[in-house]
Amino acid sequence: MRKKRVAFCLRDMQIGGVESVLIRTFDELLKNKNIELSLITYVDISVPAYREYLDKHPEIKVYSLYPGSLLGTKLPHFFMWRLVIHVLRDIYRNAMRFMFGMRKFHNIDVFIDYHSFGFHKEFKHIKSGRKIAWFHSSIDAFLNDKCINYCENYDKIVVLTDDFINQIDNVYPKQNGKFIRIYNPFDTVAIQNMANEKTNKISGDYFCCVSRLSADKDIMTLLKGFDLFWLSNNKPNVKLVIVGDGNKAGDYKKYANSLESSKQIVFVGATKNPFVYMKNARANILSSFSEGLPTVLIESMIVGTVNIASDCKCGPREILLNGDGGMLFQPGNVSDLAKCMTDVYNKNVDVKQMVEKSTKSLNRFDSKTVIREIISLIS
Repeated sequence: MRKKRVAFCLRDMQIGGVESVLIRTFDELLKNKNIELSLITYVDISVPAYREYLDKHPEIKVYSLYPGSLLGTKLPHFFMWRLVIHVLRDIYRNAMRFMFGMRKFHNIDVFIDYHSFGFHKEFKHIKSGRKIAWFHSSIDAFLNDKCINYCENYDKIVVLTDDFINQIDNVYPKQNGKFIRIYNPFDTVAIQNMANEKTNKISGDYFCCVSRLSADKDIMTLLKGFDLFWLSNNKPNVKLVIVGDGNKAGDYKKYANSLESSKQIVFVGATKNPFVYMKNARANILSSFSEGLPTVLIESMIVGTVNIASDCKCGPREILLNGDGGMLFQPGNVSDLAKCMTDVYNKNVDVKQMVEKSTKSLNRFDSKTVIREIISLIS
């Protein structure tokens, strides 16, 4: 029997969550002898870690549609030069699509556009094979970017939560059945092993937040909530440890320095192993306005730490079993968050029971479970 030829399409392979999930997916799919994998990108892959990975796995065929660093996916910061490069890049790509299109991939059985419809222009030129889109972002991003306009070019749209599908069915009932939910795969053993490493430099009692420091993560509510918790509980010797980096890091640090609890707030920065901070924390906190599938909540469940999360769209309520497997607070509500922290600190809630319930639900995110769903989809 001929192998099923599956091509994952991703514009660029930079260090990030989507790329990490793709690598985990590749690791599991490579075990299936009935699938032949390809990776199609816009530009040559330059990140050493991914280059090394693909060199170790020559069975994954790699193609670059628009090679050349000058007209790649990154644009210069200077506005006028950025505009020039943007125009030249579009002309170059359109010419390549006109001359070559996707004809050399005529033998591919399944094309998977792996991030936010990044290949929707190329997929218009595909006459053979099934086409699947994988949407990793939130329902708000989908609606705001009018992504529904791309959906007619795809046979299936994969999203990350049931909540996303329920909301899409309400807004676009005619699309019912086209959207399916597949969770991201997690290697629970690897995460637990990393959590047990002796690399945590934070001592004592603390709450933890592992997050990109950007506006959509609403770290401002986190800082205000911790300050209110600290003042309301007679200034206990408890820290807030924030792990991560981003374009708003400077603003958040400046604001943290203005708070009475400033000496209790620690910015760790980006780290390869955030799990050691999660494992030893009183609770892991997510304060986002909106999410796709908040992986930090699942990772915290894997290491046995209770979660406190904003009840935002999409994911937290679904992951935390409607509040039975963790605590939920109203997005942006500082006093609500402070109360959750107080309840955990003063043992007003049964944290152990929440952790037990969340742990029992982890199988739905396990790599083997998720890969079976992916294989079923592409078959």
